[in-house]
Amino acid sequence: MATANELVELLDEASAVAGTQARLAELMGIPKSHITQMKQGKRPANWRVRGKLRVILGQDPSHAFVAAMAEDLASSEHEDEKKAAAGFEAMLAAFPDGWRKRRDSNPR
Repeated sequence: MATANELVELLDEASAVAGTQARLAELMGIPKSHITQMKQGKRPANWRVRGKLRVILGQDPSHAFVAAMAEDLASSEHEDEKKAAAGFEAMLAAFPDGWRKRRDSNPR
């Protein structure tokens, strides 16, 4: 899972892209109070929330959501979840963010 500082940074950057925290909350389909609570460390940000933030910041949705899931699984106490995280991380390394854009921009 993202650290508190990383989450605040994600929220701040996404708020800047959206224009305001209120607009960010609207884009994410959550109450504005949830943004404030996440920044204060009073509300966790699950992989879906972090994935949406990354998409707002311009990451490919596939990469954004898989990266967020890998973070959660890596922090688990269960070995099977840690192994799943390692698999996701291997996929992310094979297909770095933006790979689809680079591939689509190459004329054939």
